[in-house]
Amino acid sequence: MKKRGMNTHAVFATLCSAVIATTGHGQAPAQAVAQPAELTVPSGFKVSVFASELNGARLMTVSPEGVLLVARRPRNEVVALPDKNKDGKAEPEVILSNLPNAHSLAFKDGYLYIATTPSVMRVKWANGKPAGDPEKFADLPSSTPSVHVSRTINVGPDGRLYVAIGSSCNVCVESDPRRTTIQVINADGSMQPYARGLHNAIGFDWDPQTRRMWADDTGQDNLGDDYPPDEINQLEAGKHYGFPFFVASSQPNVSQPELKDAKPDTTADAAVPPVLELPAHSTGMDLRFYRGTQFPALYRNALFLAFHGSARKNNGYKVARVMMKDGRPTALEDFATGFLKDGVVLGRPAGLATGADGALYVSDDNKGFIYRIAHEK
Repeated sequence: MKKRGMNTHAVFATLCSAVIATTGHGQAPAQAVAQPAELTVPSGFKVSVFASELNGARLMTVSPEGVLLVARRPRNEVVALPDKNKDGKAEPEVILSNLPNAHSLAFKDGYLYIATTPSVMRVKWANGKPAGDPEKFADLPSSTPSVHVSRTINVGPDGRLYVAIGSSCNVCVESDPRRTTIQVINADGSMQPYARGLHNAIGFDWDPQTRRMWADDTGQDNLGDDYPPDEINQLEAGKHYGFPFFVASSQPNVSQPELKDAKPDTTADAAVPPVLELPAHSTGMDLRFYRGTQFPALYRNALFLAFHGSARKNNGYKVARVMMKDGRPTALEDFATGFLKDGVVLGRPAGLATGADGALYVSDDNKGFIYRIAHEK
């Protein structure tokens, strides 16, 4: 059922329909071309496909020249998405490769930083492109097997580089203390913990008005379909957010064999509870404040969250606006839905970015689309 006051935009016209190859001459039938989801967005907004065939597209950033870049994790590459002929469609260009599990990107002090599984890499940026080869800037945990291999970087309002490192397991006491944390990376590549006790804080950003730092965090499995909740946390230096010993609102994580003989590194009183509990297993991915001026005043500086979704309950699979009161998250409002229809996954939102044109861009790492959501004036 469509919500009142919402417009549905079909973006099929921009792509060809599925190709059926003729048989004979030993040719195998061609695979169907992926089709974009029919997304529903608030009245006054319009959705279009900015790029396609970018399966595995994760988090994005915008270059100093205003070009959208995306990390393509399965392909270990970074792709630039210029729109050279200004027709609303990108002409993708691979600008960096051989970057294991490249997941997120950030510009700082004339460098493009790339978060890969084993390290944060950087490359000098000049004349709108990388200058030279990437170099290692900071080592990151890369033990295997590992449940969470994605690494997220972002630059804070203090000018420092931050990196999120998820757990290596579903529930355990980590042998590497850098896991389940967000770290600050110093100028020499060394790191120091900023916040601890985070299962997997994939998306984090700072409120441009209050400078408060917010992060999503996934909940562990094995406690049922409805527990524990995923979370939005306000991150502060030196604080512990509970995992693995406490979940939800600082509730003891009971009946976990992996924790039976472990000594907790925090207490229920000291563990910081989430500011907003999210549906369990909805898998918040990127979390970003909108920093453009194209959107109406109601949406300026708004916080958006991309829900990657989970087959466990068929929940998530959307982009939501995080409603704020007195500078704190209080509820969710659907902003872009349609990635899941009648139990069929039509896309999985991953990254969010405010483009140089003021539109909100959404990457879909499942079907390989980059969607552009713009406000129609």
